[in-house]
Amino acid sequence: MDEEKKKRLIIFTSQSFKQKGIRATRMDAIAHGLNISKRTIYEVYKTKDNLIGACLVSYSERTKNLFRIIECGSQCPLPRLLGTSKAFVENLYKGENAFWHDVTSHYGYIYDAIREIWYAELARRVSDCQTEGLVMPGLDVDCFLGTFTSVLYSARMAGCPHGVLEDSALFMLRGAMTARGISEAGVF
Repeated sequence: MDEEKKKRLIIFTSQSFKQKGIRATRMDAIAHGLNISKRTIYEVYKTKDNLIGACLVSYSERTKNLFRIIECGSQCPLPRLLGTSKAFVENLYKGENAFWHDVTSHYGYIYDAIREIWYAELARRVSDCQTEGLVMPGLDVDCFLGTFTSVLYSARMAGCPHGVLEDSALFMLRGAMTARGISEAGVF
């Protein structure tokens, strides 16, 4: 299988996982959707778990590219934090509940990997804002982000509308900001 076909396979499989859930996505449906044989997929990836791993690597690369785009959008750390927060919420809505249920209940290592990618970037953004006096200097970043990511994920799973979740993320960030940070954010 050439590289272009592998990319198409990863994209199609990733989208299928996000729409139907990992467990409900069957290898024969992937093969049929791409008009290739199931055997061809297994020749390259050997197991569904290997294909899942390749999708996770691709997700990680795309997400890190997104972080670079956010970084290029502003020299100031506050818009970078707000942009990363918004992207985190948007990410929660790219997958249907079936996907998120699968990764928390049956594929914990995927949930942990996704959470770590976002957590590390959000921690970097919050720390940059602390350094600039935009976020409270005494804020326990790990505690704050643990709560921030867990509350937003739980609200998503409970069916919270996208816009409400974005507003909730902003209000949580506002609670961690200094007066200067709130003033410079200009979104409250």
